[in-house]
Amino acid sequence: MFDYVYDKQELKELKSACETIIKNVQQSWLKDYFTFQFILIGSGSNNLITQNGENGEFDLDYNFILQKDRQGLINNPKQIKELFIKAFNETNPDLGFKPAENSTSVITSKLIYGNRLHFSFDVAIMCEGNNGNYLKIVHNNTTQQYYWNEVRHSRNYQTKIKAIKDAGKWNELRERYLELKNYYLSRQEDIASFSILIQAINEICK
Repeated sequence: MFDYVYDKQELKELKSACETIIKNVQQSWLKDYFTFQFILIGSGSNNLITQNGENGEFDLDYNFILQKDRQGLINNPKQIKELFIKAFNETNPDLGFKPAENSTSVITSKLIYGNRLHFSFDVAIMCEGNNGNYLKIVHNNTTQQYYWNEVRHSRNYQTKIKAIKDAGKWNELRERYLELKNYYLSRQEDIASFSILIQAINEICK
């Protein structure tokens, strides 16, 4: 069952390790292909980072928002994701993470102690669509197809978060976000944290 992270010091240390990796990726040869902004889902004052049980593993979820596409690859999501995985795999071992995995909608890097998963961080590769909603690279494991998938109702979500805080409904959002995470966990549905956050935001904003 998900709850909010207990050990704030460990969270701070792991967040620092993840962002060291991400910044190394930004400064690697990949900068000849893309520039990107990274956003931690639930970061800072949002305080929405969860873990599965008091002693269970937890993860950090980042969105990479593509900005400059220097090689004109935007219509080739397969190549984009493969380039990012390669860049991660050249950086991850420096901080003890296992090779990056090509998950359905994210790139997953895991930190394993003994035979037990301790921590992982997931990265979704995204861009902003013409209508303002975000698009995310998805890999269909059955067909091996890659495509841009629209995250519905994600337009101006940061503005909506500010409006929720200004209206004094932040705790309501936190409670609903946690409820939805546990709902999808109970159904064994692998729903991205960002999609769950967008759902919670739009429910509170109704």
